Amino acid sequence: MRDLRDDLKTFMDKDCISLRKCAKALGISIGALSQWMNGSYKGNIQKIDKLVMNFLDRQRELAEAPRTSMEFIRTSVALKVFEVARICHLDREIGVCYGAAGLGKTEASKEYARQNHDVILVEVDLGHTAKALFSELHRKIGLEGYGTVNSMFNDLVEKLRGSGTLIIVDEAEHLPYRALELLRRVYDKAGIGIMLVGMPRLLSNLRGKKGEYAQLYSRVGIAARLEGLRSVDTQMIVESILPSANGLGRAFHSASCGNTRTLSKLIARSQRVAELNSTALSPQVIRETANLLII
Repeated sequence: MRDLRDDLKTFMDKDCISLRKCAKALGISIGALSQWMNGSYKGNIQKIDKLVMNFLDRQRELAEAPRTSMEFIRTSVALKVFEVARICHLDREIGVCYGAAGLGKTEASKEYARQNHDVILVEVDLGHTAKALFSELHRKIGLEGYGTVNSMFNDLVEKLRGSGTLIIVDEAEHLPYRALELLRRVYDKAGIGIMLVGMPRLLSNLRGKKGEYAQLYSRVGIAARLEGLRSVDTQMIVESILPSANGLGRAFHSASCGNTRTLSKLIARSQRVAELNSTALSPQVIRETANLLII
């Protein structure tokens, strides 16, 4: 199996894959892989031969797979996020963009931040505390990122006052009330814009279960509900990935239910299914592939 060992070494060298990483991918120890490669392994050589062969076959398939990376497209969803962001940015408002998962809210927020140097974007994780939020904001304005919440809050207000900065908080529905209320106080004291982006329950979090958070919700100057992709949006996305996919936009739009994330997965999976069955990409392939996705 000298050729197989050479093939693995060539792959590792080409992609700068370490012995440790390769052994992990194969599910064997570094020692076993090292011995196999230098011809001194005393164990089940045929088992490692098969593992390596299957691994290299998968890597070749991945290398030959059609690329479906999606460039940023100014869909109707993205334009609505941009519109709200611009109002918050210029008019120093608190704004809210909310909608179902997978519409492209995050990518639109990131793109707006990329295009505007005076935007601070924070992507919230589940369980984010007020301290975690202000620690990240503290770092993003060039400070240490530690201290009490109160001291970091004061630093933030002092640094941002009159700056015209916009803070965008993505997946803001995960923030506890204390974090949202402190953001409101940053808005009040620093006079900057804030845009909160998230799922529909974000509005409920801002209001409170019984409307008890009126002081917070009353500051919201604009709230936009984001709807699904329009057919023209789907067509733009499909053409950006599959320039030769004439007439398939309608099938992709129908099968993806106006969801950007679903559409991206559907384009990738449909190409793979067509390739595996040695057939052309067609509306039928798209419909059958859609049945394999969780939509």
